[in-house]
Amino acid sequence: MRRLEYDRIRVGEYLPLGCGFALAILVFAYLGWWLDQKLGSTPAFTLLGTFVGAAAGFYSMYRRVMALQEEEERKDIDNDGSSTPSGRARNEG
Repeated sequence: MRRLEYDRIRVGEYLPLGCGFALAILVFAYLGWWLDQKLGSTPAFTLLGTFVGAAAGFYSMYRRVMALQEEEERKDIDNDGSSTPSGRARNEG
């Protein structure tokens, strides 16, 4: 039963990542749309904003996932007392 609780905690850590990714896309797409409306241009800025938002959201999500995985590996090392997190061999070179 303890494993089930542990998995729920991990899901809770990763759950906001998708929302942040979607929010970045929506915010930048809206800013592009707003700029298109102000300039009276075609949907070029809307598309540009969407792609910039996707890139920014993905980069933010990637950094957060890497930080969470590093934190998880650090916890595994502290709990096990070993130098190989999660039973996997590390590449040291």
